[in-house]
Amino acid sequence: MTDRRDDDPTFVGRSAELDLLAKEATILDASENDNTNRALENAVKHFTKVFGGRLPCTDEDLKNYLVMYAGKLSVATLEQRRVLIGRWHKENGFEHNPNDSELVRKIMRGIRRKFGKKPKQAKPAPLRVIEKVCSHLDEVQESIKDEKNSQKLRAIRDKAMLLTAFWFGLRSDELINIRACDIKFHWDGDTPYFELFLPKSKTDRDGQGTTKKLDSLPNLCPMRAIRDWIEARCRGVDVKSFRESEVPLFAKVSRWGDVSETHIHPNSINKLFKGLLESGGVDPEEYSTHSMRRGVANWIIDSGASVAELKEWIGWRDTRTAMRYLDGKSSLPSKIIERKLQTGSLLSDTNPRRLSSPED
Repeated sequence: MTDRRDDDPTFVGRSAELDLLAKEATILDASENDNTNRALENAVKHFTKVFGGRLPCTDEDLKNYLVMYAGKLSVATLEQRRVLIGRWHKENGFEHNPNDSELVRKIMRGIRRKFGKKPKQAKPAPLRVIEKVCSHLDEVQESIKDEKNSQKLRAIRDKAMLLTAFWFGLRSDELINIRACDIKFHWDGDTPYFELFLPKSKTDRDGQGTTKKLDSLPNLCPMRAIRDWIEARCRGVDVKSFRESEVPLFAKVSRWGDVSETHIHPNSINKLFKGLLESGGVDPEEYSTHSMRRGVANWIIDSGASVAELKEWIGWRDTRTAMRYLDGKSSLPSKIIERKLQTGSLLSDTNPRRLSSPED
């Protein structure tokens, strides 16, 4: 039976308009980073529900909020909250933005000076830690013969996830948003390599995506680990269709060995990573998923690359951001001492000389 509304041009036009609006809303949602949206929502909720403020707010209101939570919340959190509250005013069309006021800026300067502390950072995960965990995962795989066993499947998936996150220095959300179609293998070259397309990235403001290439490695190779995971996931059936699909590459594995078509929840990644470390005999206390990002940053610099090359590989724009990821081994005195040890000139410098100014 044909619905009369199908022949009504008014209804058809209205339906098409609603479809277009729904599509527009979906596209606008995709333009925003999920973490940023959550942070904005939390900032507004804390200001209105916990502090009891009202939006839009005055310079005095935002100043009082910052003073109230100075010393209770970290400086970084307060910095983020004031910026996000300012963003709320801008996005909602208010001409006055309290975040731009000199009063708020002055209070924030005082908070930074009085309560500022060195940011707590996750301990870098060195390559030997990654190797230790991967060796344990290999042992789990080899000890289980049933190809459909959930433990075996998770071990194969987790090794691929771990190596991909480490070598590319990925954030958790970047890792879980990788789709099967974002991986392109090139096995026929003199040196096999693969391409990884990152559709979403914190630093990719325009949403253009980023493509990175990595050669096949003799050990701890993410290319081979991903191939093994795809073959295990598909169990040898219709691998080509899976690799062309937009299904999440690193999906959930049920206790019965079924692989879902939804990605791992962002809040589960850190717990999963700590569990991998612990099962591999590594104390997970000071590590987090950011440890792999810091770990590969230090490995790159220790291997002789420049900070500019590090920034290009990881995707940092600001040199200060890159330097925060490097530990004490990258300090200038350490580098000078290392160079002197290599040339044998350190031992000959027996007479310490003070630095002199032109006036001396």
